[in-house]
Amino acid sequence: MFGTDPFHVRGALLAQQQFAPTLYIRNSGADTETNMKRGTVIGATGGLIAGVSLGALALAAPSFALFNQSGASVAAPAAAQLALPAMSQQARWGNLPNLADLVQAVSPSVVQIQVRSSSPVQKSQFNGRNPFEGTPFEDFFGSQGQGQQGQQGNEAPDRFGSGSGFFIEGGYIVTNNHVVDDAKKMTVVLDDGRELIGTLVGTDPKTDLAVLKVSGDNIPRGLPWGNSATARPGDSVFAVGSPFGLGNTVTAGIVSARGRNINSGQYDDFIQVDAPINQGNSGGPLFDQSGAVIGVNSAIYSPTGGNVGIGFSIPSDMAKGIVAQLISHGTVERGWLGVGIGPVTPDIASSLNLASVKGALVNSVTDGSPASKAGVKEGDVILHFGEREIAHVQDLTRAVADTKAGTTRDLKIMRDGRAQTLKVNIDALKDDAAKPVLASATPDAVAGATLSLSDLGLGLTAGDGGVLISSVKINSPAADAGIRVGDKLVKVNQASATTPDAAKKAVDEAKKQNRNAVLLQLQRNDTRFFVGVPFSGN
Repeated sequence: MFGTDPFHVRGALLAQQQFAPTLYIRNSGADTETNMKRGTVIGATGGLIAGVSLGALALAAPSFALFNQSGASVAAPAAAQLALPAMSQQARWGNLPNLADLVQAVSPSVVQIQVRSSSPVQKSQFNGRNPFEGTPFEDFFGSQGQGQQGQQGNEAPDRFGSGSGFFIEGGYIVTNNHVVDDAKKMTVVLDDGRELIGTLVGTDPKTDLAVLKVSGDNIPRGLPWGNSATARPGDSVFAVGSPFGLGNTVTAGIVSARGRNINSGQYDDFIQVDAPINQGNSGGPLFDQSGAVIGVNSAIYSPTGGNVGIGFSIPSDMAKGIVAQLISHGTVERGWLGVGIGPVTPDIASSLNLASVKGALVNSVTDGSPASKAGVKEGDVILHFGEREIAHVQDLTRAVADTKAGTTRDLKIMRDGRAQTLKVNIDALKDDAAKPVLASATPDAVAGATLSLSDLGLGLTAGDGGVLISSVKINSPAADAGIRVGDKLVKVNQASATTPDAAKKAVDEAKKQNRNAVLLQLQRNDTRFFVGVPFSGN
């Protein structure tokens, strides 16, 4: 894993020849040494092409068009012309509002949060004894546990960081969980320079949100929540925060995308913006053109630790419900269904003869869970939860999380090519909620005769009470699907695979049915999952 020191991260990226990982870094303060180390790399979701030449861009020119402020195409080849809707003078692209009045109105409600937290290493493994005692280095590191500055040798200095936040009502301040995580003192610095001590009300690490409270005279007014559901790519937005501890700073840009999943957690639904967001902006508000808060700035894409024009904000429609629960209860209650789910890929959809690449595929069902009681089975594809269509995995996790315990919902599923509707009674999610306990399969368990599935690039063998993957051909469909040696083959096209011969028979049957791919259920360690594997040539 790359170090979080900016020079280490940058050096690691520059060392790549063609593709460098996309790093998402939580913004966690102002001081480079302290806070870059606090920043956490939370996802690697794709590749970034390095070393694109101007010549390559020139060759690609016919694919692009430039537009002036009235929406007319300029300097674009005929093939790139677009039919644009007629716009009134008031709606022309260049007529953005002057933000000065809005900024003046909202800035007093945006704060800097200075955090003091304990070092992650408080006690040494030497129980206070100087490990260099009796060596030439003893004088450099103190004697009898005392350092040169008089501090105890088994205690490290506290860490200091900085983030942002904003008032919503009655002295309550919204910020990010990672800003105040493990804080032992939080100082809230107002726009007028006053400093107040913040008290932690509650945190929700799953969505990276936290609420503080301050008391005192002349507390700034709370900012109104906006409607993030109506935000569209291209809408103008602006952010206020304290990048690098500089105090209230205004940046502006547009909404770049909606519904971004950056692999930071199961509830990812970020608004992507190009408004400059840097370390220390974490927890600050993202405003629409009316001055309403439509997002809480939380993370950035950065190969260096600084802004490159890709920031991520938690949408207000998610944040305001979480914040309300934190203020009322100090914790967040979420609904629990009790399934392990995965995406429906094009190959999985093909293997199941699904009409579209939508839904959430059930990989596992927890015993005694609401899903188990409702009759949900492994291999089911969940298409609707109540009135909500499930197009992606995140749609289901958010829909279930937003459902109160004790509520009954219709669950529309696809099983064996037929649509069914089940009734499910949602429970409350608990941190210690039971998970399926499965026997592990390891590469060491692979032994014995091998049966080849050449159309998939797999070798199978009997072992571990079932069928194990004994080989995966390089650059084969199975390799592209992520299958590994040692994975246990559980089902083929939703039929149990108890022997290599039974598995091969099921694969051959899928091929006779002219399917383009076959659905395999695999078990790796204690996790089961489905993959769609196309036949060679498809």
